[in-house]
Amino acid sequence: MRDPFVPSLLSRVDRSDVYSSYAEWPDLAARGYSSDAYKPRGAHRRLAVLGMGGSASAGDIISSWLAARGGPETAVYKGSVPPMDMKGTLAIACSASGGTAETIQMTKAALANGADVVGVSSGGRLREVVEGAGMAHIPVPDAKAPRYMLPFMLFACVGVVNAAFGLSADGEVRDALASLGRVWAGARAEVSPPLNASKALALGLWKRTPKVYGTRVTRGVGVRFCNAVNENAKQNAFFEEAPEALHNDVETWETPHPAFSPLILNCSADDRALAAGLGLFASALRRKVAAVLTAEGERGPPLTELVSLAYRLDMASYYMAVARGVDPLPTRLLTSLRHRLGST
Repeated sequence: MRDPFVPSLLSRVDRSDVYSSYAEWPDLAARGYSSDAYKPRGAHRRLAVLGMGGSASAGDIISSWLAARGGPETAVYKGSVPPMDMKGTLAIACSASGGTAETIQMTKAALANGADVVGVSSGGRLREVVEGAGMAHIPVPDAKAPRYMLPFMLFACVGVVNAAFGLSADGEVRDALASLGRVWAGARAEVSPPLNASKALALGLWKRTPKVYGTRVTRGVGVRFCNAVNENAKQNAFFEEAPEALHNDVETWETPHPAFSPLILNCSADDRALAAGLGLFASALRRKVAAVLTAEGERGPPLTELVSLAYRLDMASYYMAVARGVDPLPTRLLTSLRHRLGST
């Protein structure tokens, strides 16, 4: 398989050196988990994660992880918090910039509704609101863009959840952190496909629109990948969740459009019957389209599989940007819109 992603090409396209940001992910994850700014304060029955865009990805993946291991009850809110009693709820407000208008409003609403709130941000107005209410705040390091802070924010949130709900997840976290180092070793620019799974996925997807299929367990990772494709490669991508997708979306492949390419996410924590259904779906797809792509993380506990898959897919979105000749960092339309909405 030819490797078009040689380091010399990366340096010409990736003028902002986003590649180095991805190289830091294993270290950022370890630093996030080692943060000790949060101390448990009372019993909590539920978890809520508040965020938007890339900063909400941590909540999506944590929700998937907790679904795989059986609790606690978790909700991810993006944009607004319903008017409800949140006593007994631990809310984690994530905004890498600290200035996301929607996240700040959700944080204020959660506090007004009785939730305990932990802020995770680089400072800004979110830190002021959280600390002004006497709540804990975890500082996020500076980054080229908020989306590249996922590992720090994710593992900082995992640390908070582990402490607040007594999950005894230290061993699982250590395994997950080790997996990130192995994923990076295989995703580096010096490694060619097919040994480089991220490059292989990029080669199969960059000329088409990815339609990503997963389950409740892989949903957070699938949504994150679509967001990364949007922002890094400036390209459309869509996520569909099984089993619902097997009752409606499947029919779109009866006469497949050549612009779309299917990608199926696998995880050993998936419900067996549902995993079998996705397998049958993949078999049916292979009779309709030339290539059905699949992706999975490193085998291990749920957190290991999910974070290693997320890393592998984010690197695929990076290589898709390079293949398209697009600098992955700038998001001009998004930045303009956020300024008009009063966010940073």
